Amino acid sequence: MASGIVRRVDSLGRVVIPKEIRKVLKIKENEQLEIKVEDDKIILSKYSDIHDYDKSINNLVNVIKDISNKDIIITNLNKIVITSKDYKDYLGIELNSYLLNILDNRKNIEELTPNNLKITDKEINVSYVIKPIIIHGDTIGLIMMLSDTDILKNDLDLLTLLENYLINYLE
Repeated sequence: MASGIVRRVDSLGRVVIPKEIRKVLKIKENEQLEIKVEDDKIILSKYSDIHDYDKSINNLVNVIKDISNKDIIITNLNKIVITSKDYKDYLGIELNSYLLNILDNRKNIEELTPNNLKITDKEINVSYVIKPIIIHGDTIGLIMMLSDTDILKNDLDLLTLLENYLINYLE
């Protein structure tokens, strides 16, 4: 029983993923895909350098939370993958257009005093810093620091430490 879209394999072994499917799955040009084989199926998945099972990153995020009382959220290109304790409910949430725009434009955002931020479908009032994680010229995700109080220079230093650790860990 055949279903879906049929494509031919060219002489180099390439198959074009139809534009409609790329659009639905938000697959961008030059984005990496992971290829797996299960039984007689080839499975393509969006690839991410950052995974929710990275225990050492989780541990460091929680240490920073304990030291600074600031929350940390780490994303890959599609969703939230690591959070400090207070934001565990955000794990797995897909990035909204605001966060995707920060990724695409490689912008650093700093609101060091409480302001409105929309990470999910509801707004929260927090101080925040949002930075793209860039490795070898490629953006691989975002790192965020959130707080009910002002974010201070010491907090920014801890965020830089985490950012540098991530870059070294993932290279």
